[in-house]
Amino acid sequence: MIGFSSVARARWANAGRITACTLGAYGLTALVTAALSRLLVRLGTDAVEAVTGVTLASFALFAVIAMSAFHAHNPARAWRVMILLALPPAMLLLMLSE
Repeated sequence: MIGFSSVARARWANAGRITACTLGAYGLTALVTAALSRLLVRLGTDAVEAVTGVTLASFALFAVIAMSAFHAHNPARAWRVMILLALPPAMLLLMLSE
């Protein structure tokens, strides 16, 4: 059986973290932004104000998610946490869709 060296494992782990940091964080941030915007509009906020406010907050959210992806013990754990965090906004977005 051929195994990876420790350098190769570290490089694959970094590639997984970078993928989680870029694609995963972007997807989760977009999902949360869409769900919160719809929720605020449903609660009576003007659509332009809701989208603008949530979009401004999404920059901070993206940074937190990206930093947590690099802080995770391994890339699989980062992906699991992102998938679990994506479930509530996805359900909210499905419930609020018309």
